[in-house]
Amino acid sequence: MIAANNIDLSLDDSQMVWIDDGARSKSFFCKNAPVLVGKRQIEKLKEVAFALRGEKNVRLCMHNDPDAVFHNMIVLEHADKYYRPHQHPSKGETFHIIEGSMAVIVFGAQGVVINASILRADENFIYRVDANTCHAVMPISGIVVYHESKPGPFTPHSDIFPSWAPEPSNMEAIIKYKEEMKKVLRI
Repeated sequence: MIAANNIDLSLDDSQMVWIDDGARSKSFFCKNAPVLVGKRQIEKLKEVAFALRGEKNVRLCMHNDPDAVFHNMIVLEHADKYYRPHQHPSKGETFHIIEGSMAVIVFGAQGVVINASILRADENFIYRVDANTCHAVMPISGIVVYHESKPGPFTPHSDIFPSWAPEPSNMEAIIKYKEEMKKVLRI
């Protein structure tokens, strides 16, 4: 007979996770598999995000380090942040909404919007983007929590940013970009 065990992942337990505070997002990496994520872990991610006062996003990486060959992450992002359009030369990715709502916008040449879809936990909630496709996410609700999966390893500086995408330091251009995307999304 096989014994049934529940995995009670605690983000405060250094035996279960290690924390990377130096990344763009505060990242919790699971040390061991299997990993079970439920409401308690989501609430803890929100607690951490609010303690950071929106300065950083928060993510729970269900893989054990950035070099893992496949990445499964629970990501919490804030609506007031800017997520620059980009493409991954050799990686597609999938977004699965858990809580809140966000848009995924796919761009063609010169920033022409090819597709703009709003994802909600109770409606359209999974979106896949192919490799080498220029895209951006845009949280609509105050915070959005989603599951992201894509091939690893994490390779910093490998994303390609189109010349028309506002630089993170250009607040005027970012505001204009966000307003244009809201018109496209009809929100």
